[in-house]
Amino acid sequence: MKTLKTLILLLPLCIFLYACNQDTSNSENSQLSNGPNQSESQIAWKASSDLVRKITLSDSLVIRNQNWGTDINLINDQLELAESQPDTGKSYSLYFDDTDLNFVDITYRPNNKGQLSEIEMNVFFDDSQKVIELMQNFKSYFDVKFGASVEKGEKLIWLKDKKTHVELEDASRSKDAGFIILLKAKP
Repeated sequence: MKTLKTLILLLPLCIFLYACNQDTSNSENSQLSNGPNQSESQIAWKASSDLVRKITLSDSLVIRNQNWGTDINLINDQLELAESQPDTGKSYSLYFDDTDLNFVDITYRPNNKGQLSEIEMNVFFDDSQKVIELMQNFKSYFDVKFGASVEKGEKLIWLKDKKTHVELEDASRSKDAGFIILLKAKP
């Protein structure tokens, strides 16, 4: 009789524990089967070079954890403000070493409503081979995040993403090696 009472008292606990285990299994399975584009993009970002990850900051949102339409006054990148600021928007600098030769200027520009509509990144290195290598790393990552690129003149362009137009262009000069990444919100 005592054993029967114990079993009756333990039965709800066993059912509860079994249900909790099933919910955890189902949750893990659904996380594994999330849309392929997001997970492929995250995998590509994690597999990209340290510099790509440092410049982009994360695979979240458009780039650097920013989203189109954000009030430009609310953007507060954790980098130092660039020496020169645009007429509208904000510009920040990320230095890769202490030479002042290897850096990226990241400029956030608003539309006429004061909302983020364009991000421009000017990347410079004292080594032209580093520029070529980093441009290829960005191409590989962007091909996954924004769809396959197309060549248009001297630029690589990504048009398949419904919200973002992306351009990558070599901006190297005889003494300065660098490239420009331009991301624009599509209307």
